[in-house]
Amino acid sequence: MEDKRKNKQLKLRLSQEDVDYIKNKAEQLGYRTVSAFVIDSARNHFKVEIDMSVYRELTKEINYIGKNINSLVRRINTDGFYSDTDIDFINHNQQKIINLMNKEYDRLLNLKKKMTSDQMTLKDKKKLIESFMKVEVDIPKKIVLEEVYEKIKDDVIYICEIIGKSPSKNEGLDDYILDYINGKTLFELDDKKLIDFSNELFIYTQKLKFKLVKLDNQFTDDDWYELKDILDEYEID
Repeated sequence: MEDKRKNKQLKLRLSQEDVDYIKNKAEQLGYRTVSAFVIDSARNHFKVEIDMSVYRELTKEINYIGKNINSLVRRINTDGFYSDTDIDFINHNQQKIINLMNKEYDRLLNLKKKMTSDQMTLKDKKKLIESFMKVEVDIPKKIVLEEVYEKIKDDVIYICEIIGKSPSKNEGLDDYILDYINGKTLFELDDKKLIDFSNELFIYTQKLKFKLVKLDNQFTDDDWYELKDILDEYEID
């Protein structure tokens, strides 16, 4: 009768690159032998299939609610006052976002996914979720760029509104900004520079909002020169 406990060899056809990778990985994780690492990896391996459409829909819902909040905040900054109804609206919509996130966390905790592993304990599930949270999941480029362009658009609209309401004479400035935004620059910047531009414009807009808290809506030459420096930095010849 064959002794099943007797050591046997398993032949694998691997490239030298794969062999070096496995050896280095085993050493990094503290395994004494490559065999121990491979066996442990096989025993603890499982496959998870995640339906990313769930997260796309969740992103759309949260973005929609966030835009409603941003629109109200922009109106408050422009008009210079707010009511109890406005505060209730913001609190209500913030709670909606929290509820959506809690609901999705519960869904993850229940692991409504198709898995090829043996049944897992609740402790194992919690560890799995913690692992998901630590891993950076690639977000589709289209979603990222849509959000960046949307933020740039909102900031430009706010700036143009302030210029239009400013008591000082600023004829043509809003047209200049709109021509810049509608030109080729934003659509020819690489992704990193586009995000950098969006970040700088966002910071500038927030500084402008704080400056205008005194409610005189005065868009000064210094404000324009600071904005012009940002636009010039990213303009494509």
